Amino acid sequence: MLLHLRAQHRSIEKGIKDIDTYLGKTTEGHVKLDANGRARIQYGSIGIHVVVLPDHNLVIFKAFINLLPDPESGTILPLYYHLLDMSDEPQTGMAYFAIVAAEEIDMERDVISVETKRPIVDISLDEFKLSVSAVGEVANAWIEKLADEFDAPPVP
Repeated sequence: MLLHLRAQHRSIEKGIKDIDTYLGKTTEGHVKLDANGRARIQYGSIGIHVVVLPDHNLVIFKAFINLLPDPESGTILPLYYHLLDMSDEPQTGMAYFAIVAAEEIDMERDVISVETKRPIVDISLDEFKLSVSAVGEVANAWIEKLADEFDAPPVP
């Protein structure tokens, strides 16, 4: 069993190096993972955070798109239902919507994010690019719609 854990650890380390290489390839060498296993890349007008979690064998692709509306607006509950429905729609593909607590990202209000998660081990360049585009496309498509329909301002 110990050999299995060592092999898995080596596979995760290789996957992290691969992700760092993919970041360099997709940003012409401008972006690398920081010491905490995080990076931010631009996709159109959206910033996508790449977060490597080796203890869980996960890489998360996440874009913060909108602030939650003012609670007094009465649109929070309809917004929640809408995000749940949209997370299960074929048009969002691999991406899904989530609510991120303000404390987690040092903001004054909770935010809506578009995310996808993949295993670190054996992630390919194509899968990396597909994850980035899935999050980027959904985020770009919905940021203005959520602002207009639910009074959820875009994240500055």
